[in-house]
Amino acid sequence: MALSPDISALSSAKSSSSSSSNTAASSQCQSAALDDDAETGGSVDKHKIIAELATPASSTPSSDTDNPIADLLPKTVTPVHYDIHLRPDIDSGKVTGSVCVDAIVNTSTQTVTLHTKTIVIECATVLARASTDSLVSRDITYDSDIETATIRLSAALEPGPVQIIIEFTGVLSDSMYGLYRSKYRDRQGQLASMLVTQFQAKCARMAFPCWDEPAIKAEFTLALTVPSSHTALSNMPVRHTAEDLGSCGLKTVFFERSPRMSTYLLAIVSGELDYVEGVSMSGPLVAKTGKRQPIVCRIYTAPADTEKVQFSLETAVKVLERLVDMFDVAYPLPKLDLVAVPELEAGGMENWGLVLFRTVRLFITKQTSLWIRQKAVYVIAHELSHQWFGNLVTMAWWDDLWLNEGFATWIGIHITDQMYPEWKRWDQFAIEDRQAALSADSLRSSHPIQVTIKGSADIDQVFDSITYYKGCALIRMLSAHLGIDVFMDGVRHYLRTHQYGTATTKDLWHALESASGEQVSELMHSWTTEVGYPVVTVTDDFESGTMTLQQNRYLHSGHVSEDEDRVVWWVPLAIISSTTTKTVHTTLQTRHGSMEIPGGSAATWVKLNTSNAGLYRVCYSPEALRRLGVAISKGSLSTVDVVGILNDMVALVISGYLRTSVLLDMIESFKSVGEYVVWQIIGVFLEGMHLTWADRSEIVRVKIKELSRSIFGPKAAALGWKHRPEDGPLVARLRAISIPRAAWAGEPAVIAQACDLFIDFYENPDCKPFQHDFTASVFEIAVRNGPPENHARVKEMYEHSHRWNLSEDHRMAALGAMSCSPDKNVMWEALEYAMTDHVLPQDLNIVIGFMVTANYHSKHILWRWFSQNYQRVVDRLGECSALLGHVVGTVIGDFASEEMAATIETWFADKHTTAFDRTLPQSLEFIRVRAAWYS
Repeated sequence: MALSPDISALSSAKSSSSSSSNTAASSQCQSAALDDDAETGGSVDKHKIIAELATPASSTPSSDTDNPIADLLPKTVTPVHYDIHLRPDIDSGKVTGSVCVDAIVNTSTQTVTLHTKTIVIECATVLARASTDSLVSRDITYDSDIETATIRLSAALEPGPVQIIIEFTGVLSDSMYGLYRSKYRDRQGQLASMLVTQFQAKCARMAFPCWDEPAIKAEFTLALTVPSSHTALSNMPVRHTAEDLGSCGLKTVFFERSPRMSTYLLAIVSGELDYVEGVSMSGPLVAKTGKRQPIVCRIYTAPADTEKVQFSLETAVKVLERLVDMFDVAYPLPKLDLVAVPELEAGGMENWGLVLFRTVRLFITKQTSLWIRQKAVYVIAHELSHQWFGNLVTMAWWDDLWLNEGFATWIGIHITDQMYPEWKRWDQFAIEDRQAALSADSLRSSHPIQVTIKGSADIDQVFDSITYYKGCALIRMLSAHLGIDVFMDGVRHYLRTHQYGTATTKDLWHALESASGEQVSELMHSWTTEVGYPVVTVTDDFESGTMTLQQNRYLHSGHVSEDEDRVVWWVPLAIISSTTTKTVHTTLQTRHGSMEIPGGSAATWVKLNTSNAGLYRVCYSPEALRRLGVAISKGSLSTVDVVGILNDMVALVISGYLRTSVLLDMIESFKSVGEYVVWQIIGVFLEGMHLTWADRSEIVRVKIKELSRSIFGPKAAALGWKHRPEDGPLVARLRAISIPRAAWAGEPAVIAQACDLFIDFYENPDCKPFQHDFTASVFEIAVRNGPPENHARVKEMYEHSHRWNLSEDHRMAALGAMSCSPDKNVMWEALEYAMTDHVLPQDLNIVIGFMVTANYHSKHILWRWFSQNYQRVVDRLGECSALLGHVVGTVIGDFASEEMAATIETWFADKHTTAFDRTLPQSLEFIRVRAAWYS
């Protein structure tokens, strides 16, 4: 599942930066039979599976962290196959259904306990295979705390196979969980509802009674009764369809039997849909030809939108083939469908064979900005990689979620970088995703990658930057150490060994050990089981050509107690100096170390963590930084190494390791680098200063804006608004960073030009007078700095986007820009508008995200509105929705005083915070970090 929400994507589209709000948000941190001459490695031995299931341990997650898991289901009965029939009524919101479960009784029992939520079991019948007798029960008890139903039988079931038939009723959800209704435009262009499922992490139980734990895999056969005009989709192809005569235009669609998989991967979509189709040579190898069988790939959309997804279809076909080449394992299913869903909580969801995406992730047209196009390629690669890493092999329990999400993040970036090397996707990772992980993990309220999950209530909150981005960074660090070829050999061994089953972190380490011969488990143990990461302090002596190193845990607060500093990490040291022609590789595995600077006393500078692959920060002496500044000015360091130095300096300034003036003194050196990633960090740092100090003094506020204007004003003027033939994609990104930052800093010429361009576009929708990458920025600048009428104009553009031929991301940018007015009443009006039916619940955070970055005082308006309307927000998003946690983090994350931290803490004290009980303390801690930086 792609991490949600995507305000970072849209705010990056408007200024190509992780702006001040995003810095806070980052701290808060989703078979058919084979031919005889085809490859058979993916086939399933069902007799072996049944034998495995007959043992009680098969349904027990094998947790590497030995967590006490409070609400796992009893091991007495284990499912082998579900035969499900669902009959949803879209108009009434009610569902009737039945499920026939082939199961194994492991130990004698008189009860069957399974998961249910918002479901009523009408009747349960149990048939023992060894007997003609049946046990019928209506004695059902429910435990709402752990979301289970227990069926009590009149006689005990003895070990062996049984069949459990359950008749039940339920409801269609409107909360983007379970089986829910999503608004869309049908074939007549009318607003209608389609059926969608979101079962990850624990919501299959909202659609049918089941054993809803990832380790309890089974096969699924599904039948779905829907309106005759609908196209019904599931994980597997349609077997046949039966029209329900006399049933008011309904049909029942029967799907083929699935391979063994977890409940959270079962999926359903039904609506009036059209599709575009391509073919990927990603199936099993055919022995006679040596070529792979074709896999049909389709993207389904609402009828009017198929022309918007051609780029995404071509991307999916190419990505699937690359994944097969990387894993050397055929795509495991007979088809692959992608669906553009208007209402989806995450950016994407990897259901096996039926992958769902927000529309903004698949609707890529000529009008789409480069940033959103890049994001689309990444998200498609991320979700499709899950078809192997997560679906074919699944983590045994949610404490190993990083095996799914960290790896999918790494693969998504790796493949994007292979397909579009000119985008330099790993450079982008260094300034955004990696920084999000390091920022979150520098807080005391962070958690290890292998996080303790004591119960199902903890699960949703580990879909965060630690799981995704720190997990990815660790994989990148390890793959760089082992070498990519050796690393992928280990991954292939892991997939083949555990296919159609579950695995743990230890299983991955063992596979990599077999491939590499290194003690991977020992090297990586502290990285996955301990919270945090180190800062390596370098004490250099250039006269003697030596340096000493010391590693300590890094905290943003800068104050690390002895107990917090007990871990000593394995730290791969990739070192270059002024005299080296290649990287010197060594490691620091103790608290202290000393070594010769490569090149000895002849070296004029030294740089650790070459290519930024290691997950640690480096603190240099002022003299070493001065020397590095000279090297940067001369162009002696790669862009990614400059990014590493600058990112570390920003963090070390905030935590008090370095004085702010040390970084400001080096700005000129960093400005000499022409790559957008460096300028983006500079911009984020200056906005962070403004965020932290703006409420303290008008003089300070003005001085920071003047400094920013002196940096970005000339750069914006030099780049101009028009794309030149010689400009590559990264120059376009630099232009898209510099112009809005110059406007933010008050550059009059840029502001005037943006406002003029906005009016030209508003009045002449068929003649867009600026590059697509500027759309979000132009909208924001025009509302923030232009006449009050511009607010109404962007509102009109949002509501009638077809007139201006806005792409989906630019339509969202118009929505966000509505909140950028400096007028407090207009801000309030924009927030109220976001609570109406004009705005999908998932898009509320877009309005909030734009608002907090637009004006330094907007966070105070936002907090007042939020605190007065909290229950309305909860009702709209759902008390347990992950979206609620994202909104809370965005609302409170930009404050920078101890007083506000205390106010927020007190205000939430009597609130139900289950959906954000990790986000809240992390945000509060970050507020206090900023307050300390100012002090």
